[in-house]
Amino acid sequence: MSTSLSRLRQVIILGCLFLSCQLPLWSQSSLSGSGVADDADFFVRLDAYVSYGGDVDVIDGLTGRTYHSDNKVVKTLHSNFPKIMGGLHKMLLDLEVKYMNFYLENGVLHERELIALAESFKITNFKLDRTNWMVREKAILTRLQQAPFFQIKELVIWEKEEMDSTLPDNKYARNLRYNPVNASWDRRVLTEWKVPVVTEWNTHTVIKNQGLNLETNKGFHIVRDQGLPHTIHSSNFKEVSVSYPVIVSRKEDTQAQIDRIQIQIVENLSHLYDPFTWLARRATRFRTVFANELVKYFKERKYRVNDRDWFDVTICNFLNDVVVTNRYGFEEVYDLFVTQQFENSENALGEDLDLLNWLPNEKRKGKGINKNKKVYIDFDQPRGGRWVLFDAYLRYGDKFLDTLRTNLTSLKKKTSGKEVIMRTIEEVSGVPAEKYIPAAVKAQKAGIEHFRARKERGEA
Repeated sequence: MSTSLSRLRQVIILGCLFLSCQLPLWSQSSLSGSGVADDADFFVRLDAYVSYGGDVDVIDGLTGRTYHSDNKVVKTLHSNFPKIMGGLHKMLLDLEVKYMNFYLENGVLHERELIALAESFKITNFKLDRTNWMVREKAILTRLQQAPFFQIKELVIWEKEEMDSTLPDNKYARNLRYNPVNASWDRRVLTEWKVPVVTEWNTHTVIKNQGLNLETNKGFHIVRDQGLPHTIHSSNFKEVSVSYPVIVSRKEDTQAQIDRIQIQIVENLSHLYDPFTWLARRATRFRTVFANELVKYFKERKYRVNDRDWFDVTICNFLNDVVVTNRYGFEEVYDLFVTQQFENSENALGEDLDLLNWLPNEKRKGKGINKNKKVYIDFDQPRGGRWVLFDAYLRYGDKFLDTLRTNLTSLKKKTSGKEVIMRTIEEVSGVPAEKYIPAAVKAQKAGIEHFRARKERGEA
């Protein structure tokens, strides 16, 4: 191991432990959300990974030409960048293989239990449609195994003592912005991923634009027009070239500067270097597939209720909630809801949304993370009705489930599914449905908010 990397051990372990307290669980990236940016041993173990490969040009941002100054900080960063990227690449591969295997293995057991439970409610012959399950993830994983997605082509160096609030008019200066409030500089990385795809209808290019403020780790993720189709092949993915700006100072201690910048590089790239953001946040991928598939299947089946728009979504989500509760605990139901409602954003990358519209011609639009939403549950809405059933199950367990099963499967003619559920609640609880339902809604709102607060404090 190089002397520089060895000397980093203590400083970087402390720094990464600090990052582990700062990085939110809802971050877009698989890496940043799962222990790479906050991995205390990341730098220590770099020599165990294959080199990332490829030449990294070192550019003087002020002149736009090759950087020639004899700067130890720059030399060390240039030497270590391929190792850092190689480590991130290897960790992303390992992480996704474990994650996908977990859901493949647990998915079989989950599906088996959901099939049996649905069958007991006379929702027969349900089977998860696996024809398109994980096909895009597998294509991305195969491509990752062949070669890295990102290649850092340029390390753009800016010497702080030579910088002026008015930068030169070159392409490198577009990724810096002076902040007069705190007399400092913001840096950004912008990438564009182009993936040509062929479907049975047409040939087109899917484009994903990403950007990250390297100081705040807030950025954007925008997929234009259409997402990746299920027909995607690993050969469709091309290399993405990246230019990474660095500000160095002659006044800051050399080793402290190297330590700080390298930790920041790992943190930044753990957000940026994640091709699985083509699909969905890691915190929601796969977790919704069972309920959604059951709803889709059930809508095509006959059942002796006449309010199918409400009943299908309510009962299918509830049955899946029962399986989830029995397999993982009831807080998993809360966790997915909180993640979807308060921690998810179609366009945020990293720790929150920043569209990085720094230049006059940049007019990107997107939705951020709405952390101020209120928990809204309405029994008369399909996704609200499910919470009342869930409340009754948490209180009365199999007694409620068995009674509901009996009441639904013994129907002789079409009737209101909502009325059957209300009757079951009264039968099991001994409380009129008109009183039980608002009390259940209030209780579930409180339960969700309590779990949300614990999660924000890192206690859940």
